[in-house]
Amino acid sequence: MKTIKSLLLVFITIITISCDKELIIDSLPEEKGIPKGGELPELPLSLTFTVQTEEDQMGEFAKNAMVEFNGKIWSIGGINDYSSGNVSSDVWSSENGIHWVSVTHNQFSEREGHTLTVFDDKMWLIGGIDNSGSHIGEIHYSTDGETWTLATTLSSTLLAPAYHSTVVFNNKLYVIRDGFDNHTIVLSSTDGVTWNLETDHAFSNRENFKAVVFENAIYAIGGTHLGTSFNEIWRSSDGIEWSLITPTGDIFSPRYAHTTTVHNGKVWVVGGITGSFSESHIDFWHTENMEDWTAYDGTLPTTEGLIHHAALSYNDELWLFGGLQPNSAGLAPITGSIRSVRVD
Repeated sequence: MKTIKSLLLVFITIITISCDKELIIDSLPEEKGIPKGGELPELPLSLTFTVQTEEDQMGEFAKNAMVEFNGKIWSIGGINDYSSGNVSSDVWSSENGIHWVSVTHNQFSEREGHTLTVFDDKMWLIGGIDNSGSHIGEIHYSTDGETWTLATTLSSTLLAPAYHSTVVFNNKLYVIRDGFDNHTIVLSSTDGVTWNLETDHAFSNRENFKAVVFENAIYAIGGTHLGTSFNEIWRSSDGIEWSLITPTGDIFSPRYAHTTTVHNGKVWVVGGITGSFSESHIDFWHTENMEDWTAYDGTLPTTEGLIHHAALSYNDELWLFGGLQPNSAGLAPITGSIRSVRVD
């Protein structure tokens, strides 16, 4: 009996000491960046910038639309060294993002403010504004980048899109653009020919915003309208109902003419402009959930802003193509720089 009591006493003592240790450990302050619970804090990202080319065959360029398709990068429209300040209908391609080949031109109207999207094994060229300032309702497609076919012309009821965004979502093309009654409208199509109005009250009117598909939803980011710029983020899981995301902390400043790119499981917002050229940006913001945003605080590739450029997730890096670079002199020279950004 004495033996049983002794064993019971030892057992109770061990349990008491163990609990005391847990209480002591829980009360200890966090040290060396290791939080309570043992989870290491997320380390800040390191970005390595490489200038792949300053001015290859395409020269200096901006306001173009770009995609990766059939093993090549394609660039369409915008302004370049050969367009004498006007917007073009030029089609260029590259097998490595550095060396470029002129493919064709004049198969459709010259334009800026258009979109280029890969859908159904084709490239789709949608909308824009020509050199006279007229909106273009034409939609063209191509399976090889050399021959382009007119699919349809959007009616005046659906409006000719310009400075809009186009995404592929749930096996449809979605065009999001400024519309009626001071609200953006959303159009969808399963074939690029027949278009349906999903909603005419998505969110307040704006142009030059960027939309991406991320985590099974469409997100529209930034934009401008009647002199007001936005840093709003709107979300939709069906293209019809839209809700405003509330960031949990810091967020990028209001802007348009920026790029928004999904790369390595994150959404990246790069560059853009808020108002005058002095309010242009060359910052890099990223998020994994669209609510918590982090600004890269390391050395940047230039002190000038970057607007009306293009961006792609390509070869495991984030690539930035051309654009305008506003400076302290109040000018916005065009650039032919093509940079890659490695994220570590």
